[in-house]
Amino acid sequence: MIRTAFKALALAVGLAVLVLGVVIAIPVEPTIPAITPRASTQYWTMPGDYRIAYTHLPADPTSETATSPKLPVVYLHGGPGGYIHSSAIDALRPLAALGHDVYLYDQIGSGLSDRLARPKDYTFLGHTEDLRAIVTEHLGGGPVVLIGQSYGGMLASYMAAHHPNLVARAILTSPGGIEPALFDEDGQWATGAAYPVPDSLTFREPADISHDAGLSSWPVRSIVTVALATAFNVSLMPDDEADGVLNTVVSKITRGMVCDPAHVLPEEGGGGFYSHGWSNWYGDMDDWRPELAASPVPLLVLQGSCDYIPFASAYEHAALAPQGTYRFIEDAGHALFWDQPNAYLAEIRRFLEE
Repeated sequence: MIRTAFKALALAVGLAVLVLGVVIAIPVEPTIPAITPRASTQYWTMPGDYRIAYTHLPADPTSETATSPKLPVVYLHGGPGGYIHSSAIDALRPLAALGHDVYLYDQIGSGLSDRLARPKDYTFLGHTEDLRAIVTEHLGGGPVVLIGQSYGGMLASYMAAHHPNLVARAILTSPGGIEPALFDEDGQWATGAAYPVPDSLTFREPADISHDAGLSSWPVRSIVTVALATAFNVSLMPDDEADGVLNTVVSKITRGMVCDPAHVLPEEGGGGFYSHGWSNWYGDMDDWRPELAASPVPLLVLQGSCDYIPFASAYEHAALAPQGTYRFIEDAGHALFWDQPNAYLAEIRRFLEE
């Protein structure tokens, strides 16, 4: 009897493994077409012999405000694994009309930029080193103005802290928090306790925080891919297939990036799956708070009333920087220029002209 039961169990396990193997072997079809180069797309060749794609909005020399040379502006998109959405180009185009050369680039592993060989080749510090090389080798050595959205805001903050000679001003919009996160002896988040939301600010929930974008809703093949990449630094899914999975997931997440659901814009297919997974690891990083607290770079933090990033995470950048400023934008979500493009641009322009 016992032997029969074991045989039945072994058969069931074998069938389950077989079914799982078949499911894992079937490629995941994309639901969103992959991004294609724009007429404006150009490429920088980086020291690692990979290419980073960018769009350059040339400064308008005839602008009435362009009476003297203006600093170049470099835009850093969110994610990690995000990309330059056409709406970001449109939002910052007025800065070119004011006399700034504006550069918007896809971080390595996403958008139209190259993909690296292995999942764990993507790191936060790798992105900061790419940015340093872009400024020093492709943009004349700086200094530049950095505008960083979300994850890009973290990169901008780090650069202002560690390379203040390359950064004239830093603008952080809906920035992620400084890593590593700090906790007190009771395991409570220390940054949240240090910077409570002031009574003068009222935050509210985004239009739609999707509940169907968690890992449990991902295809089984992509979940196994994450496990194998984490354990063995290998890729089960090729980049184009994996990126398609992320694009599908992000199309759900973006519904939570606005106050007004009518302002959500469609995905353009530039997500970078492996960059998203491993650029978000901070276990081997040093705390950059001391360097930021000594940085001379003027720093502006913009945050909307429907942002899902905690106030303390965003505010800490401005609180630590000696020349830090925090500005709150009503009726704007995480994607500030989707909800309030005029207010977004006005705050940036005011800060640049101070």
